[in-house]
Amino acid sequence: MKQAVILAGGKGTRLRLVSGDLPKSMVSVNGKPLLEHVIDQCVRSGITSIKLLVSYKKKIIEEWFGDGTKFGAVVEYIYDETPRGTSGALFAALPLLDKQFLVIYGDTYFDINLKAFWEFHENHGGDASIFLHPNDHPHDSDLVEVDLECKVKSVHGYPHNNEWKQNLVNAGLYVFKKKALQKIEYLPKIQDIAKDLFPLMLENQTKIYGYLSTEYIKDMGTPKRLAKVERDIKSGKVVALRKERSKAAIFLDRDGTINKEVNHLSSETQFELIEGAGDAICQINASGFLAVVVTNQPVIARGDLELSKLRIIHNKMDTLLGMEGAYIDRLYYCPHHPDRGFDGEVKALKFDCECRKPNLGMFMQAKKDLNISFENSWVVGDSSRDILSAQNAGMRSILVCTGHAGKDNSYIATPDFTVDNIQEAIKLILKEAGE
Repeated sequence: MKQAVILAGGKGTRLRLVSGDLPKSMVSVNGKPLLEHVIDQCVRSGITSIKLLVSYKKKIIEEWFGDGTKFGAVVEYIYDETPRGTSGALFAALPLLDKQFLVIYGDTYFDINLKAFWEFHENHGGDASIFLHPNDHPHDSDLVEVDLECKVKSVHGYPHNNEWKQNLVNAGLYVFKKKALQKIEYLPKIQDIAKDLFPLMLENQTKIYGYLSTEYIKDMGTPKRLAKVERDIKSGKVVALRKERSKAAIFLDRDGTINKEVNHLSSETQFELIEGAGDAICQINASGFLAVVVTNQPVIARGDLELSKLRIIHNKMDTLLGMEGAYIDRLYYCPHHPDRGFDGEVKALKFDCECRKPNLGMFMQAKKDLNISFENSWVVGDSSRDILSAQNAGMRSILVCTGHAGKDNSYIATPDFTVDNIQEAIKLILKEAGE
């Protein structure tokens, strides 16, 4: 049996107004304890060996779940009265754990295909894997930096001091190999998995990978966040974001649609959000749509901008949107350009590719990665190539009158709608969708 370790020892002090003196993991979510939702998710993914790390009012938890039989699981309890933090609790329980196990925080609500996460971990051969996602409050979240192979390069605890960081949040869901932890000499100062343990593992050259997903997962440790989780459940958003469900997306162009048009933008200092862009993307996030950016970046092929600098620009976009409570679910860029003859150009990137809009390479990759239905999706952009992309893919399109406002004259393509800006575009889409 695959094994899950659930950290369920918290008091839930911030939830006292709604939970009384119940343990945090036993607060009611849509009529049943949060911990029951978590165990149901494990069982649904074939993870039926459950180790509950309990402390505060442990009898309440034990009386509810018993040996786990009625929930389709084998539940065992590990008691620890010593405050050790998440990392300390994990190390204390380590002798009782399997060679490989899932770690779940008991104050998190999620609807995730844990089997797929587990398989990702095994296929990458890492010592640990971290579930990563964008969220609407990156400023007070632990952010993780990964390379193109999804290998974790660094972990950034909050606060982030106005630095440009990618909105890739540690969601508090992990797979560990036991032997990787056994190699670490545990010290009392290693209190927190995210802030203390992972940085130490990286220092020791431990292989950690990040699993990027748009599935639903929320820390619900405050009354406000609990209320939001319950709203998302009732609206159908939680189920709509399941990995196996076909999803609708709003594909957004970047330059001239989200940020102000700058000819061949090549520095983060030139990047400035269009007024209202953050609010518009907030509305996408609150709906059942995914927000997906698809952007041609020929400045890379021209030699005007290095990939490392492009990442900084996109990190700035993430940070500025995050300050407004908005996030991009996924971003795709094309670094190619078909024309030669530029000083300093990167010849290896100078060819007629399949990903440069109006070709569909980026859209097809998003469709594969995120299980997107083009039939129910939209494209919003400021150029004729955006509109032609939508037509080529069978999606509806909206031309915004910011940026080039369709006057680029690159292609002949007629949008389904023309509006002033991204805010008006999203309002129209949500109205059409009955949101």
